Formats: sequence, structure tokens, C-alpha cells
Amino acid sequence: MLLALLVVLVPWLGTQGDGEGESLIVLRAGHSASLDEPYHLGLLEFARIVEERSDGRVRVEVYPAGQLGSERMMIEGLLLGTLDLVVAANGSATSFVPGLGVLDLPFLFRDREHMYAALDGEVGNRLVSTAREGGFRILGFMDAGVRHIMTRSRPIEAYTDLQGLKLRTMPVAAHLAAFDAFGAQALALNYGEVYGGLQTGLIDGAEAANTNFTRRNFFEVAPHWAQVGWIILVANMMMSEEAYTRLPEDVQEILADAGRQATALERRLYRESDEALLLRIRELGVNVTYPDVRPFREAAEGLYPELLPDPEARALLSMIRGEAEP
Repeated sequence: MLLALLVVLVPWLGTQGDGEGESLIVLRAGHSASLDEPYHLGLLEFARIVEERSDGRVRVEVYPAGQLGSERMMIEGLLLGTLDLVVAANGSATSFVPGLGVLDLPFLFRDREHMYAALDGEVGNRLVSTAREGGFRILGFMDAGVRHIMTRSRPIEAYTDLQGLKLRTMPVAAHLAAFDAFGAQALALNYGEVYGGLQTGLIDGAEAANTNFTRRNFFEVAPHWAQVGWIILVANMMMSEEAYTRLPEDVQEILADAGRQATALERRLYRESDEALLLRIRELGVNVTYPDVRPFREAAEGLYPELLPDPEARALLSMIRGEAEP
């Protein structure tokens, strides 16, 4: 397997050393979000911290907006050695590490505080170990937003309004099953095709967070926005385990610490963005509705047994739900 690390063979002219110089380590990082979304801002902070802490020995080049391919392609790139670091939705990572699938369940977390507590505690530790066994090093569990439902022609006022609508989700088994259970016709469509699909009527709606609903201008073609909060999406900042462990130990420590700091910033930015942009959405004239979420939750929870056949995943679910008790 190729080493997932790009080493540029130019001398690093630091202020210490014997004058022979050192090689500059350049890490290529990719994600699918736009330049003003929290993913990107979090990765820029990661790059800043890494370069500063390494005294310039390590540089992180950030490629946003899917420049390096889809999330799945970028994760494959980690294993092939063509890319060094990715921030991708957990559902994309589940294809490579099925043990992460518990995080794809709808209505898993009560709120963000509960999600962060679980991911920063024993649940997160177990998932990090699971990812390592699958060949990946998770440097942070980022926030990809509380997700709602947009529609192009009619508003969602109640659970029954989804009946028969063609709704786009990520190509994740739990997401597709959830929207089918809601009575919709769930369709897996490439993220870059969502706007055009809504514009042409290929799909009747899609799910998103306040952030990408606004910044991707989905409101132009889907002016109805139902605040359902069907999932708080987790995004993983990850490298290949092989590439990570072949780095010098001090660089590993720098990356791990930068991952924690960048994750904390990204979460704060996503939360602030979600809250502030709802006001902006109203100003844009979008029809914002608030259907009763109880039928959605009941339908989703009914899927848990079939979506989690693995005993370890069921144990994690029990841990998470135990923490969710009021």
C-alpha cells in the first residue's frame, strides 16, 4: 500500500539543526463543503495549529468543495495514498468501517450537548478504536449540523405530508431506511446534483442543515423548510492509520492536539451558524414549518433492531440512549 503522506523533498530552513535542513511534510486535506462552511474553517484552523506547533515542518493544504472527489473517493484516497486527511460525513465512513454505523441512526442524540458528551467520552473512545481496527485514525468527531427537510412544491406541515415524495438522502442505509419509514421515496443522489434535481423536479425535496440549505442556495429551488431535526450528523476528521503511525511521534502528537482544537472550533461555528441562519432563512421568504416530530421519531426508532445487527453496535446504542435520559 502506498504511504498516505506526501513528503516534499525540499530543505526546511528552520532556526535549529545542524544546517543540513529537514524535509517539509505536506499533508493534503479534502472535504465537500464550501469555503464559508464550518468544515473548511475548522480545517484551516487545524492547518494553522499544525504549522505553528511544528515550527513550519508540517504544512496542511486544504482542498474544499469536493475538489478531490466525492467523500467516498476521498476516503479511498486515504487508503491509496493519494490523500492524507479527510473530513467526511460519518455515513461515508461507514462503508469502510461498519462499526461506525451507530452514528447514522436518526434521532440518536437528544441534542448537541448529549452528542458531544458521548463522542468525547467512552462511546467516542470505542469508536476511535473501531476505526483504528479498520485502518483509520479519527482525529475528531465534527458536527455536520442538525438536519431538516426541504421541499420544492408543498410544505411539510405534518408527518403524513411526506407520503410519496421523492426525497434525496445520502447513500447511507440508515438514512434511506428512515425516509422510507417516514412514507417518502428515498433516493440516493450525489450531493452536487441536489440543486439541479430540485430545479428539474427529479426529486421533490432533500434533507440538509440550516447551513448548507442557505449557503448552497437550495432555498431558491426548495422554498419550504420543515424543522424536523431528524438527525444531528457527525463528520469524521480522519487519516489512514498506516500514514499516521509512520509520522514522527512528535508530529503525531501535534496532529492529535490540533484535531481536538479544530473540532472544538468547528462545533462552535456550526452551532452558531445553524442558529443564526434560521433568522436569515426567514428573511429570505422561506416558508418555515414545525411539524410534530414524535411520529418521525417513533418510525425511526422502530428501525433500530434491523439497522444494528452487531452486538457491539447495540451495546453502544444502549450507552448512548442511557445518557439521553432526562
